[in-house]
Amino acid sequence: MNQPDELSQQVRRGARAVIGLQLAGQIVSILVLAALYRLVDPSQFGLLGMILPVTLLLRSVGPLGLNVAAVQQRDLSQSQASSLFWLQILAGVVLTLVAAGIAPALAYFYAAPDVLGPALVMAGTALAANMYTQHQAMAEKRLRLGELAIARFAAQLIAGVVAIAIAFANGGIWALVAQQYVELLLLTAGVWWIEPWRPDAPRRDPSLGPLLHFGGYYTLSGLLFAAAQNLDKVLLALLVGHSETGQRLLGFYSQAYNQMMKPVYLTTVPLASAMLPALAATRDDTNHFRDTAAEFYRFAAIVLAPCSAGLAVVGPTAMVVLGGPEWETAGLILAIMALAALAQGMINICGSLLAAVGQAKRLALGAAVISVTLSIGYAIAVAVARQWDEELAVTFGLANAYAAGTLLVAPIYLAYCFKISNADSGRMARTLAPSILAAIGMGLLTFGIQLALSRYAGLPPIVTLVVTILFGVAAYCTLAIGEVRWLWRRMRSD
Repeated sequence: MNQPDELSQQVRRGARAVIGLQLAGQIVSILVLAALYRLVDPSQFGLLGMILPVTLLLRSVGPLGLNVAAVQQRDLSQSQASSLFWLQILAGVVLTLVAAGIAPALAYFYAAPDVLGPALVMAGTALAANMYTQHQAMAEKRLRLGELAIARFAAQLIAGVVAIAIAFANGGIWALVAQQYVELLLLTAGVWWIEPWRPDAPRRDPSLGPLLHFGGYYTLSGLLFAAAQNLDKVLLALLVGHSETGQRLLGFYSQAYNQMMKPVYLTTVPLASAMLPALAATRDDTNHFRDTAAEFYRFAAIVLAPCSAGLAVVGPTAMVVLGGPEWETAGLILAIMALAALAQGMINICGSLLAAVGQAKRLALGAAVISVTLSIGYAIAVAVARQWDEELAVTFGLANAYAAGTLLVAPIYLAYCFKISNADSGRMARTLAPSILAAIGMGLLTFGIQLALSRYAGLPPIVTLVVTILFGVAAYCTLAIGEVRWLWRRMRSD
């Protein structure tokens, strides 16, 4: 057996475990959120939604791109790996102090004093998130994907149980804050247990120059992407976050976005973890590189296309089932945002594609264009929506701007990434088309079924949701039978 075949089989074996655990994680996440939506007021989710954009922006900078540089680098010495670890720890400490310093400014600019305490406590997540990144990179480099998926699932499950217990005791926003810390700390413990590598004592390594250069551009791209994906939440917090009604709307908006991103993250995070080492190892073999890249994007389309179309249809019903009638507004926002779920997922995994071929600078340039495009869209949406002087109009205006901007920029950005990486744009388009067309057909069919069930059959929301989902799965499997069979064969083959 040749090396490319061995690599492909190793990736598929890890992917099978990851898919199963990701599905289990999705179920756990839905159950946890269903409980939290009923135990925690939407305004408390809104308060967290005012803090998280800044927190996540800082956390996107935290690893300095050095974890990706470690995976991309074929021959990484112990000295280099140790230096990368300590640099990330130092960055986590600095960003924690920065986040704590920003907390009073957030409370002032949002005109929301209740933000101060949780923002100060959340500052420590910048360090907590950096405690495991280098060890995760070392494990990903060895393609230990299944073990990493187990660690993520266990951390998610335990953190959810802790959050529910605190929320049941009327902990409010502190249940949501605790969930963040417990998941990060347990993930750190799990990844350190999986990966036996340990850092040496801190010392200067003069050979880090190329890694720091690569990491700098990768960090810049991550910062720009994070800014683009969180600017709408910051604008909404500034415009409506001063009132309890506005905080509830922000809670609906942030949770709708999180629900839309769940299938995206559940698909792209493990996929990107496999893509980077697999593509980096085959980048000198053009044919095998193109084959491998096409398989990853085909996999993402098969999974995310029906999720995007399906959430756009069942979003309102799903949020009502999860949180009750008061969360219906969040469901309407989810239906709008879900239209962009596939496009967002494709944009996300392009980072691994360009990183694998050492094009971090070009990645940063593309991120800048996306950030500017979405910012212009948000500005137009706010200007138009504020003519009605209604908080609800601003909220839905930003949701529409996000979906439209992402759908507009995604095809251009994908073509740009495929050209730079030499991944064959024409082949990629032909690879993605069957899943996208099948998902559109599925969406139209499920919309009709859901409309009939809810309007004419008078069924309870949960029954309507279950029947619609089952019908949607059957419809997609029928319309995309060739893609589903391909995925099944790839997952079963050794």
